Amino acid sequence: MKILLSGLAAFALFALILMPATQAAEKSSDKKTPKEGQSYNGSGTVIKNSIDICMVTGLRWALHPESGEDVKVYPKTKHATEVLDQAAKNNSTVRVSGTWKQAVECHYVETSKVMIAKK
Repeated sequence: MKILLSGLAAFALFALILMPATQAAEKSSDKKTPKEGQSYNGSGTVIKNSIDICMVTGLRWALHPESGEDVKVYPKTKHATEVLDQAAKNNSTVRVSGTWKQAVECHYVETSKVMIAKK
């Protein structure tokens, strides 16, 4: 009987631990994730990414729009890289167009065009 009660107690504790993780996973899946290959056009300031798993794939920048979530950006050309570096240093606004891609757990925009937005 003691074994049965301790097993039930362990199961209840395990269920209590997993419940918040399950709820968090449901909330994160509620966000609309863009499909790979969809086009993207947006503008905002450029920030350097903090250290995370996405840096392994070369995602060093993020576009910080006026509203909404940050968008990780992967420049395809040397020119795009230079524009993003300059914008991050000067806190300039840029316009980015490209397509959504996914690597590991990272959604990002692979750029086709990056330019400084005129103020």
